[in-house]
Amino acid sequence: MILEVIVTTMNESILQLIDNFYEQFDNVIFIISHQIINKKANQYIKQVNRFLEKRTDVKYYYYYEKGLSRNRNRSLQVSTGDICLVTDDDIVFKEGAFQNIFQAFKKIPKADIITFASEFPDGTRFKRYRNKIFPHNTRSCMRVSSFEIAYRRASIERVGLNWDEDFGLGGNLFTNGMENIFMIDALSAGLKAYFYPEIIAIHPFDNSGFNYDNKDLILGKGGMFARMFEKKAYLLNVLFALKKYFDYHKSTSFFEFIKLANRGSRQYLDYLKKGKSRKC
Repeated sequence: MILEVIVTTMNESILQLIDNFYEQFDNVIFIISHQIINKKANQYIKQVNRFLEKRTDVKYYYYYEKGLSRNRNRSLQVSTGDICLVTDDDIVFKEGAFQNIFQAFKKIPKADIITFASEFPDGTRFKRYRNKIFPHNTRSCMRVSSFEIAYRRASIERVGLNWDEDFGLGGNLFTNGMENIFMIDALSAGLKAYFYPEIIAIHPFDNSGFNYDNKDLILGKGGMFARMFEKKAYLLNVLFALKKYFDYHKSTSFFEFIKLANRGSRQYLDYLKKGKSRKC
């Protein structure tokens, strides 16, 4: 069994990535999926090629475009591993992370997707996690981060699953929500997804996904709910505003939060009316 670790990066971030790249591991291949939207492509490619001379376990692809979900879709097109792990260029893996991923898929052979836990550099949990294996449902999919997702490549290809390019950093419409949509689409396609209670990744303290000072985040939540549940999104926006009140109340009022989320929902539903299909 081969694990393929897909690392997405953009512009000059590639330089720090290759300067501090992961160690080599048995049965692990790395894919660097690099988006370049400035004029320094030759500089980046020259330095990466020098790095690749020393690492036969790394494959490098570059694209002149932006959009994190688009980058992830590019990686789907070139993946060859049995298991694929999605990650970002600022993620550090804990010791034993890859062995834990292999073990998880052996322990849950019917799993098409397995999500894991992560933590901050000081050892605190990235979010609240349960301490046992469980199958994902619609609600638990809302709590998954993209760099915690590993999947069987053959399963993803079999159902034609993609990352929705309208969502995620640099997305066509919204800056967040792509991982939750990916998980919901997987369940809708009949795939089996599980949580496995092992910490595999360390995420830096800076986390835009929790920063509700960013109005785009709230708009994106409304758009995400509309993408998943269409007109039920308006009710979900209220429930989400209640649940997250203490995370945003110092910067945004309850009613302003709902107003912004509803605006995101309307934006996506109007998008549907113009001919955009619900499934991507």
